[in-house]
Amino acid sequence: MKGRFVKGVITGSIIGATAGMYAASRMTPRQRKRLMKTGKKMLFTMMDNMGWF
Repeated sequence: MKGRFVKGVITGSIIGATAGMYAASRMTPRQRKRLMKTGKKMLFTMMDNMGWF
């Protein structure tokens, strides 16, 4: 059971990373910059709410 879960998480992560890289390669530089800015803001908000830093 645990082994299947780990395999699923790893497979899902690889598929998600591949899809993200493909989508980012098809974006214009302006769209890519806006996406990075939004992602960075969301990551720092999440870390701030968790109290990591």
